[in-house]
Parts: sequence; structure tokens; C-alpha cells
Amino acid sequence: MNTEKHRRTPWLWGIGLMALAGLALAGSTACRSEKPARPKTEEMLSLGALTPVFGEARDAASGLADFTQSDTEIILSYHLYLIDRTNVDAEIARDLAPKIRKLYGHFGSVDRAGFEVSLPDPSSPDDWKPYVSFALTRKIIKEVGWSDLLDTDLLSAAIDVKRTE
Repeated sequence: MNTEKHRRTPWLWGIGLMALAGLALAGSTACRSEKPARPKTEEMLSLGALTPVFGEARDAASGLADFTQSDTEIILSYHLYLIDRTNVDAEIARDLAPKIRKLYGHFGSVDRAGFEVSLPDPSSPDDWKPYVSFALTRKIIKEVGWSDLLDTDLLSAAIDVKRTE
């Protein structure tokens, strides 16, 4: 009886190996006929994707209030909560430069980014008044690099600077 088991085993192994070889051949043929996998795409631009980078504007917290996108640029409406207004431009640079660094580092499709910075209205703290708008491009970011210039004097490196106050 023991010998019958040994006689059947090689035959079963042979069928099993043939079945596995057939499956492997069919699988490799199917893989070759499929379209190649798409390269990993970066996260799509949206208010939800940008909020972790810039924070969310609410009450006494600085952050992104709104976001729009066109074919040529993104426009970010940013609320900067400041109590002391003695050096607003430096505070804008100090607050936004690290966030802009993350924006250009994380979203490779962003070339031109426009910023509209609003400050709390001194007469009505619940309202926001536009202070300055400006734009940056990836080319400017590369030329300036992440030196102290961008962190301390952001508005001098920016283009299309328009002050409203």
C-alpha cells in the first residue's frame, strides 16, 4: 500500500507543475498586453490639499481663506493674523516663506502662484482688509533659492506687487 502512494505522487506533481507553468505563461502574456502603469501623479491642487501647507484661516489663526486656479497660475487668498503692525512686510515673509517652500516642493505642477494677503481690520476684528498682492514663479524661486532673502524680504523678490493699504 505504501508503494501505491509513491507511484501516484510523481504523477500528481507533474500535473501540478504543468498547471502552474500554464498559469504563469497566461499571466505574463496578459501583463504584456495591458497598458503600462501610469506614473505616480502628484496630489491634485485643491483647497483640501493646500490647507495642510498653509493652514486654515479662522478666528485668530492665519491661513488659507480661498483658492482659485486658472490655466496659468494659482491664486491663494491668505489671511495673516497680526496684532502688531510695525513691520508687516517682514511678518508676511516670516510667515509665508516656509509655506511657499512647501508649496513649490510638494506640487511640481505649480509654476506661477499669486498671493492676496489680507489683515484683520483694526476697526472691526471680524473683518479682513486686503493689504498686498504679489506673485512668484518657479524660476524666481530657483534664482533666489531658499536663502534668507526669501525668508526676510519676500516682497522684494516677488513680481506684480500691489499694495492696497
